[in-house]
Amino acid sequence: MAFPFGILANFFRPDPVPHKRRIEASASRPRWQGAGHLHAPQQSTLAARAAAQQRAAAAYLNTPQGNRIVGSWVAALIGKGWQCRPQHPDAAIRHDLADAFEALTRPLMMTLARALIRDGEVFVHLRIGAVGDLCPKLIPADQIDASLTRDLGNGARIIAGIEFDADDEVTAYHILREAPGAAFASYGDTLRIPAVDMLHIYDRLFPGQVRGLSWLAPVLLKLRDRDEASDALLMQLKTASLLTGFIKTMDGSTDGYAGDVSGNALNVALEPGAMRILPGGTDVTFSQPGQGLTQAIEFLRAQDREIAAGVGMTFEQLTGDLGEANYSSARVGLLDFRRRAEMLQINLIEMQFLRPLWLRWLAVREMAGMTPAGEAGVSSFPVRFVPPGWQWVDPRNEVEADVAAIAAGLKSREEVVAGRGRDIDELDAERARDAARADRKDQK
Repeated sequence: MAFPFGILANFFRPDPVPHKRRIEASASRPRWQGAGHLHAPQQSTLAARAAAQQRAAAAYLNTPQGNRIVGSWVAALIGKGWQCRPQHPDAAIRHDLADAFEALTRPLMMTLARALIRDGEVFVHLRIGAVGDLCPKLIPADQIDASLTRDLGNGARIIAGIEFDADDEVTAYHILREAPGAAFASYGDTLRIPAVDMLHIYDRLFPGQVRGLSWLAPVLLKLRDRDEASDALLMQLKTASLLTGFIKTMDGSTDGYAGDVSGNALNVALEPGAMRILPGGTDVTFSQPGQGLTQAIEFLRAQDREIAAGVGMTFEQLTGDLGEANYSSARVGLLDFRRRAEMLQINLIEMQFLRPLWLRWLAVREMAGMTPAGEAGVSSFPVRFVPPGWQWVDPRNEVEADVAAIAAGLKSREEVVAGRGRDIDELDAERARDAARADRKDQK
């Protein structure tokens, strides 16, 4: 059958409209046939949220790459913990406030970050405890009743369990009494929690987006295909360890061979050190099941690179494989990852969680009469949150650069110390104690 060159000619036929008169991304040429289109991204992300969340949870628990993605991003966003630095003029009050708030938030941070990355969103219910203190509780994303969507009239509405007023301001959250799948879960009426008592933390991808989407969404399908390809390669390696020989005779007989007969086939075992004399006209061939393994391994590495790019990580971070990395490439990759992590730290962890929680915590303390003497009006003073510092890539050069920047007036000591994840007051106190010890030794 002759090749239909007419079809090929139509495929490569020049577009009747010159390229300079149109935007290629909106063209309707054959090359765009089958391409995906995301119509109404707000509704699309809402429709994909539940399935993506469930698949991301499975990928996190069942695949090494999914687990590594979540773990690496949790370490980048949370690290060894955030520091709270109130700017109150009294040092004792600053210290007490910082310790109390960090004791409140530290138990939540890892679980919060893990849910944020895996599920794409996390909810924090700001409850009041029995003694009048604030007791924040993490709410699973699927406990917000996503099936609840209706018009409330006068411009108010509920979308996927979140209630809005006519000005598009969130007024309440409708949550199930128990998370789906929990023991003794009941599926009656939902609880309406005012928005002031709930924090909703997620990365808004599109204006008007209501619910968050798993950070693993761009790579979930590729993670599944990669995992299946890895299993298939493992099975191939097991098969490759089995050597099979095929004996062909001119007349198809098995005379002169000893073995087990199975139907019309004779199974002859291969024994170490055995010598066999075959009849004339016999041909022996062996299977070669291990061919193509090298190409398969390179293909898997290419898949890992695409997965890493899809979740904003480097190949080395995803796989732990540093065989092809050098100092320059590793530093460039880490700097790019850190810029992205710092952006998410400020906009998600600090602005959507720590700061609103801090203001609510102070208000509850004042209302409950838990404010110590001299602490009144503390909410009028600003607060600073210090994210976890980064480990040095080249300690000597980086320290020398910081020292030079401080000497030139381009940085302050406080900025440099905060960048390492330290509190400058604690550092100065430690240095003062070291100096006092040194003086005592000199006096002796």
